[in-house]
Amino acid sequence: MKDIKLLTIRDILPVSKVEYVANFVPLSLTVYGEKLDQATTVYINDIEAPEFVVLSRNRIMAQVPSTEVSATIRKVMVVAEKPEVDRSSLLHFEMLKSFHSLERIERLVQHFCKLLMQSPGSDKFSPNLGGGLLKIIGRNVSKNDSKSLQASVVGAVSRTKDQILSQQAVNSRIPSDERLLTATTEAVGFDVSTTTLRARISLTAVSGRQAVANLTV
Repeated sequence: MKDIKLLTIRDILPVSKVEYVANFVPLSLTVYGEKLDQATTVYINDIEAPEFVVLSRNRIMAQVPSTEVSATIRKVMVVAEKPEVDRSSLLHFEMLKSFHSLERIERLVQHFCKLLMQSPGSDKFSPNLGGGLLKIIGRNVSKNDSKSLQASVVGAVSRTKDQILSQQAVNSRIPSDERLLTATTEAVGFDVSTTTLRARISLTAVSGRQAVANLTV
């Protein structure tokens, strides 16, 4: 079975050091890390770098966006489009200029993540549908709320799993690579300084294939 592709899984490559390139115009950064030759996009302070060039497997040079030339560089993120299970991932929901299709395990991941984020009540035809993870965004939280956040994520994953299993139980034509067997929350972390919640979720299809979604909200 195939779906229109709305979700792109992009991995965050590990960055170990960032420094300005001396006497270079336009203002640019040298970024050091791992497997940077796989980079497809570089974000500086959450703004996409206009250009970047791969210098080696573990080093790239990226142009600082014009809006950030006078700003303090707070964050540099290098992104690849070849997901690996040992890396964090970004999930991009987007409608591409041309239609692309998804099938097999990637289709299952897209369906699970879309439903996990969906807030119950947002679909008037299925008001109970949705894991409700997006409701966590905007909550006032502190370090002491980490257990509560973990419980919220685990609950959202469990609800999504149950809903998908219920949906798929009435459709015998779903391929085994797209049919969910189980979903588990492997880890949940909360960074108080950036108010960033990270969750690692493992999906297993009936075929035995596995996928890992590393979500950041």
